[in-house]
Amino acid sequence: MNILFLCNRPSENSQASTVTDYLNALKKYSVHKVYEIPMLHHFPSKIDLEKFDIVITHYSLSLGPQIEHYLGKNLIEKLKKYNGLKISFLQDEYRDVRTYWKNLNELGIDILFSCVPTHEISNVYPPREVPNLKVVNVLTGYIPESLTSFKQYPIKNRPIDVGYRTRKTPFWLGRLGYEKVFIADEFKKKSINYNLNINFSTNEGDRLYGNKWVEFVSSCKTIIGVESGASIVDFDGLIEKNVESYIRNNTNVSFEEVFDKFLIPYESNICLNQISPRCFEAAVLKTPMILFEGKYSGILKPHRHYIPLKKDFSNFDYIIKKINDPHGLQKMADIVYEEIALNPKLSYQNFIKKVDKVINKEFKIRKKIANDIQYSTAEFNKHLVLSVGYTLRRNITMFFQKIFLGNSSLRRIVFRVWELSPERIQKIIRPLARAISR
Repeated sequence: MNILFLCNRPSENSQASTVTDYLNALKKYSVHKVYEIPMLHHFPSKIDLEKFDIVITHYSLSLGPQIEHYLGKNLIEKLKKYNGLKISFLQDEYRDVRTYWKNLNELGIDILFSCVPTHEISNVYPPREVPNLKVVNVLTGYIPESLTSFKQYPIKNRPIDVGYRTRKTPFWLGRLGYEKVFIADEFKKKSINYNLNINFSTNEGDRLYGNKWVEFVSSCKTIIGVESGASIVDFDGLIEKNVESYIRNNTNVSFEEVFDKFLIPYESNICLNQISPRCFEAAVLKTPMILFEGKYSGILKPHRHYIPLKKDFSNFDYIIKKINDPHGLQKMADIVYEEIALNPKLSYQNFIKKVDKVINKEFKIRKKIANDIQYSTAEFNKHLVLSVGYTLRRNITMFFQKIFLGNSSLRRIVFRVWELSPERIQKIIRPLARAISR
């Protein structure tokens, strides 16, 4: 069958490699013929949806509150009328979830590949709210094939004892989201009296992509981390609205203050804890992980695949002992590589095999009919080129994205200027920023 895959593919080095690995997997491994259209708001005018048996939207095109910004009115109307099988991949499903229900229903999405754990799917996507939707759990990322060709350096030769990069998350995501920053801040404080070379940053501008991220992870004896996800799901957007309003009117407010005032009733209302794709990156690059205790989707085992750090840091002396044992770290890195990085069940190939199986089954169950008139590769490419407005906008977007986000030095400056800008200036800049990024 012919699949149209819609996504907002980033320029080189402007987003985490897990995004491009995810994007590349469908075309590389699906048994079906996949045609990709990278876009943001503007859909190619000459492309005919009816020549495809299946349309899939990637999570880089959000179906949430800003759906019109991502898909554009024209494509939204086309998708509503389209009679083929409609599929979406979603992530970060914790924000204004009722709006997702509404949009999924209105678009007529048949299958949703979601990172919501299986046991929580009926709570996040109740059948009464999305009656025609088949929801299937998948991970947020898999073993990154793009890293398998990189050299793995012996632990004893690595200059950085502990490394970490993350971005600050909104307080309304709950304690799990806050842990991303908390682990860095607390680790720094606890390690002051130890002779450790630490390289941490929680600033957006300091995030590393492409080869720079690989080089960084490969230069660390260990890397810290937490479970991915959120411990609060905001179904109607009111939690976010109330918290953000309070923060705007109260500068330098702490997470604990916000938590006590707003979040306690909602904490752990839904458990979205899951393994982060960065765990797989560390596994492939043979960098041992020091992680907060957690389940990690049942994939990582404490003391075997990672060094467990208690969330109150009560076992910090144990952590220091492990960091100062390069032989033990190397042994763990080798085990993780063999049991995680080389595990075929965690490969993108196996992931797409699962996706294809669901697609084939649902296509029959929903009595969809394969299209007799389909695109050839030549005709598809021709219609893309003839969609002049789309082509021009896409090239301009990629040009500016590559300049401002693809260069790590300029990226750091851009985000620093953004952070220092008053809110009124940010409002003016934001439309331009959204035009060149996700």
